[in-house]
Amino acid sequence: MLNLLAEITTTMQLEWGNAYFGVGTSGGRPALCIFGFPIYFYALFIVTGMALAILIGGLYFKKRGYDPYDITIYALVIIPIGVLGARMYVYIFPWDETHMMSGWSTFFDFRSGGLGIYGGVILGYLAAFVCCKVRKQDFRIIADSIIPGLFLAQSIGRWGNFANQEAFGNLITTDYDAMVNLFSFLGRGRDHGFNGIAVWIDASNAGGVAGWYQATFFYESLCTFIGFLVCVLVLLRSKRYKLGWCAAFYGIYYGIVRLVVEGLRTDSLYLFIGAHKTDIKISQLVSVFTITLGILLLSQIYRKQLHSLYAKLFKSEREQLAKSRWILIPVTVLSLALAVTMFALGGESRFIVGFFATLLCLYSFLGIFALQDRLKLYCVNCGKRNLPQGGWQSDRDKYRVQTAVYAVVSAALVAVALFSLIKWGIADGLDNGYVLAVAALLCCVYFVVVKLVPAVKNYISAENKPFESNICCECGNVYDVKLNAFLLFFFPPKVYPDYGVENLKPWVDPEPQKGKKHKEKT
Repeated sequence: MLNLLAEITTTMQLEWGNAYFGVGTSGGRPALCIFGFPIYFYALFIVTGMALAILIGGLYFKKRGYDPYDITIYALVIIPIGVLGARMYVYIFPWDETHMMSGWSTFFDFRSGGLGIYGGVILGYLAAFVCCKVRKQDFRIIADSIIPGLFLAQSIGRWGNFANQEAFGNLITTDYDAMVNLFSFLGRGRDHGFNGIAVWIDASNAGGVAGWYQATFFYESLCTFIGFLVCVLVLLRSKRYKLGWCAAFYGIYYGIVRLVVEGLRTDSLYLFIGAHKTDIKISQLVSVFTITLGILLLSQIYRKQLHSLYAKLFKSEREQLAKSRWILIPVTVLSLALAVTMFALGGESRFIVGFFATLLCLYSFLGIFALQDRLKLYCVNCGKRNLPQGGWQSDRDKYRVQTAVYAVVSAALVAVALFSLIKWGIADGLDNGYVLAVAALLCCVYFVVVKLVPAVKNYISAENKPFESNICCECGNVYDVKLNAFLLFFFPPKVYPDYGVENLKPWVDPEPQKGKKHKEKT
């Protein structure tokens, strides 16, 4: 213990104080020293961002009708799980083969560095979702209240990368005097020069070249701060605000920012398939997902308006369904052609594009049959849409399809877990193989417990009575219709959830109100 303390204190080089209490002012040296324990600038930036995010989140909790002190409950859940997620991110998606092969033995050595913001956001998002379900609160309100603070926390936290001399881009020049350092107060000389565009990195210590590099940490910090301002000054203050705006904006805006900035960085994490390093920067791939999810959420918010605009292109609902089939046919063909082309060209990036093009092809192909199936509801005499007397489908058919689909998904997850465990874990000796196996099994448990088991129970308890498929149209035509339960699972009837805030009122502390009423009585 004494040797460890001596080793720590001899490397502090504090600007003021001594080995037990002191303050530092530059670089990656400790910012504070308390009882010989160094606290670095990186940690101070991260914690400051977290604290401000909690304060901002509490403010918007109150405005949306929730107790502002509830934010502390979410913080106690989200922050630890988010930190674990950020730590896992750099271990699951390492820089190179050597780092991956070194294993997870240093996972809990947080002071050695290594956090990935996307990992923290993903696990933190899931933790908030679970906490929200337990507390029976509206997750749309919770997410929109937390995201402005998340933007600000990311903006502040990126300056920890400046202190650690990391998260920089490509080399601009090695001539220190060639760049005017307008922000010399941020560092001393060649240690931490920063001019607003580039940052001086002494990469020679790591076998690189000392010089001015693209300050990608600052680019992202500035963009996320702008995102924070857009949320608090534009989105949340708008009279047309809808629940989910901030979540959709974060997915699209930050996804685009990270997609561009990650392309400039030289220390990116890569996607590994087994021990094979692909050419895919994992943060760029995740950015594509966040952009896609943001667009889907935005389309869900304005689903009714989009459907209404699309319907204006046709004379009737029946014509809309009939002609939409012919629109989906070229989409199916083009996505199939794209998938075949990408697979033929080869390469990991093209494989990813081909994979998702294949999914789009299958979904649009099923959509053609779903539209054809829905046309059965329309009367051939008058063209009016009618529902069978039994509704869209019987409960037994509905739960039977749910059971089949969830069983297939669970089986696929078990197959992934076994393959990862046997091939990459046992055969290849990769720790990430075991991690993927555990993750797949956890997802399988979720599907079994939350989806499959309830579907099986509902299927067993559902009444096994004949489905009333007859339809009596107002025009006098009588016909029978039984829609395909499988297609209804993937293309359910239209539902338009309410994303408005008209009925939300600010939270009022009940204690002062009780005190006020008591004074009025006395």
